[in-house]
Amino acid sequence: ELKLGQRVEAASLTGYDKVILATGIKPRKLTIPGADHPKVVPYEDVLTGKVKISDSSHVAIIGAGGIGFDIATFLTHKIPKEASHEGDAAVERYMKEWGVDMKHTVRGGLASTTDEHKSKRDVYLLQRTKGKPGAGLGKTTGWIHRATLKKTGVHMMGGVQEYVKVDDDGLHIKMGDKVKVLNVDHVVVCAGQDPLKELLEPLKASGIGTYLIGGSEAATELDAKRAIDQGTRLSAVIEDAKDGEVFN
Repeated sequence: ELKLGQRVEAASLTGYDKVILATGIKPRKLTIPGADHPKVVPYEDVLTGKVKISDSSHVAIIGAGGIGFDIATFLTHKIPKEASHEGDAAVERYMKEWGVDMKHTVRGGLASTTDEHKSKRDVYLLQRTKGKPGAGLGKTTGWIHRATLKKTGVHMMGGVQEYVKVDDDGLHIKMGDKVKVLNVDHVVVCAGQDPLKELLEPLKASGIGTYLIGGSEAATELDAKRAIDQGTRLSAVIEDAKDGEVFN
């Protein structure tokens, strides 16, 4: 039986012998002064359109992992609504964006690119780790993400020593011995995630055998392959599995 469009409560699961929680993650919240300021928004509200960010906005993104890069791309890499996503027009737009000379008039086939891809939004992508943001992205695709954001004018800043506070002036960050204020309209939080397992304790208290797989078990490195593997191994032995046992 498949049930959609409803929130599951522990009380609605009484009568089941076993429950597998594959509920994923919840975005981690800021814990700095001003974390509840209206400027601070979770990334999911940006993606769903719940928070409207104007084309002229100044935006700071806290966290330069995969989600941070995706949000930066989402905010800056715009394609005109009337543009075709198929056929010759799409190919021509792609080649122009990456400076590929399809007419072979330039030696090496690489033409110079223009600033037409610069975003109207002023976006800062921040991380605590020293070094270039995105160093931990995929080995074969990480450079593409960095190059894309560079073309759109995103300010990528590594080595932020401390996120000090958020107030009406913007986001205050500490770089070395100095505190810098980024005068931004929005602070988008992409600072990691935590397991979403609020049903675990109520279910255990009611005596129902409960198991975690995927992000609900460990949110440090989300991996669909790992989650599928856990679910497959668990389902094969669930009749005899110990309560709370994890199959890695």
